Amino acid sequence: MSKGKFGHLTLKVIDTGLNSAAWNIAMDQALLEYAHKYGPFFRFLSFSPECTLVGYFQSVSQEIRKDYCHREGIEINRRITGGGAIYFDPSQLGWEIIGTIKDFPYTMGELSEIFGTAVAYALRLMGVNAEFRRRNDIEVNGRKISGMGGVTLSQNFLFQGTLLVRDRIERMLKSLKVPIEKLKPKEIDSVRERVTCLEYELENIPDREELKNLLMTGIKEYLGVRLEMSGIPEEVMERHRELLPYFESKKWIYKIDYPEKEQDLLNGYYRTDEGTVKISMTVNIRKRVLRNTLITGDFFLNPPESIFRLESMLKNMRFDKEEVERIVKEFFRHNQLDGLSPWHILKATSEVFKKWKLIELGFTPEEANNIFMVNLEDLGDFEPRVFLLPYCSKDTSCDLRYRDECIMCGICTIGDAYSLSYANGLKPITIVSFEHLMETFERLKKEGITDYIGSCCEPFYVKHQEEFFESGLRGILVNIENTTCYELDKAKEAYAGRFESQTNLNLPLIKKVLGLLTRIGSNKGVIK
Repeated sequence: MSKGKFGHLTLKVIDTGLNSAAWNIAMDQALLEYAHKYGPFFRFLSFSPECTLVGYFQSVSQEIRKDYCHREGIEINRRITGGGAIYFDPSQLGWEIIGTIKDFPYTMGELSEIFGTAVAYALRLMGVNAEFRRRNDIEVNGRKISGMGGVTLSQNFLFQGTLLVRDRIERMLKSLKVPIEKLKPKEIDSVRERVTCLEYELENIPDREELKNLLMTGIKEYLGVRLEMSGIPEEVMERHRELLPYFESKKWIYKIDYPEKEQDLLNGYYRTDEGTVKISMTVNIRKRVLRNTLITGDFFLNPPESIFRLESMLKNMRFDKEEVERIVKEFFRHNQLDGLSPWHILKATSEVFKKWKLIELGFTPEEANNIFMVNLEDLGDFEPRVFLLPYCSKDTSCDLRYRDECIMCGICTIGDAYSLSYANGLKPITIVSFEHLMETFERLKKEGITDYIGSCCEPFYVKHQEEFFESGLRGILVNIENTTCYELDKAKEAYAGRFESQTNLNLPLIKKVLGLLTRIGSNKGVIK
């Protein structure tokens, strides 16, 4: 579309100020219904108190951390537009264009590009290097600064976006169920690499009135429209008063509310020479739909924003391994990345689909994320003979803490694991250092033992994933359930067998794994 094409139109500018989530959503609906009679409109809006908004087709339980929002006084509501869940704080400036197809004779996809390009143009007038990115984002150097979405009603349409002004990333992550688990500083910083705001892009942040004027100037120049300040027609206000109780109601907010367990996060890791790749996929369990993908890690990548485009391709699709692999391979056919190859991504996604197999066998998503399958695709011929246990789960006062022995005194979880091992025909072995683990692998291979069960923390598994794979042995590792040496920054001490704090084994999950092996008969008589 050429610049200035809409010179015949006058947009009526409305600023409804700061209002509650329900108030703003009800106004969206009222303006949409009367766009053909009183529009087209250009509306500014903000939210107070802060709120989370799910898209029209989303489930609140699957997208919002409800307990956190209720505790923090963050409102929860539902938009009349589709798309993903978003967080609004009072600093953000929302903008909307409401009109008719007669005014703007384009599809919603085309309107997204038209209006997104116009707002990006307005941001460039402010000195922000913004560009529209298909389908519905405005970016600054590959980082999202505005998301957009729209809805139609007969011949009327509403198209909206939000401009991020100040850094509220941590608050957003705690409010929304984005693909982040424990909200550690590194995970929060990883999201900051994907999102920006005016606070980071400008030395001096314009106030709300300045922002409005700058956006109006950009919209006016790019679209070629005339702007006319306006109030809200009384008929629209009357309709708003009628609609407000409904948009405040649980019937509206929770109109779609699948059980939380039907959609969850599945993680996969692959460690490379360049760093560790972590794939986090949000999956609707009941519908087997991949809703979202986040690719993180400690690798270096050039250009860095390229990975965000791959993420945008791996969402809202059937959760199917072959289809995911096809998309990844297709992406790398057209994008050469310095730092990552399709092999790295495919190995990590393969780990995600192993978690899915565990879910199909009866594990919850949380349980599946705490099980690591080494050189193992299925359990049909898996025959464990030993149970490898970490010395760090022994009591710190135990004389046998750094020895491959246990008297099963009942003081720590290691004793319980030894009892479970004997009861299931397994030989328990306490691993007292990384070198001891490598020596044990070599000894097992010499003895003709190919399969094992073990327990270690997730950071240890990720750091030494290559050694686990290269051992050639097949294993099931169960994550330790509490603080590890890596979280305490004592990995070197643990590596050498000198970690002095105590961890605990996840005994319930270990029992469930052993029960599964018994149930499917994969041990052929080894586990009783």
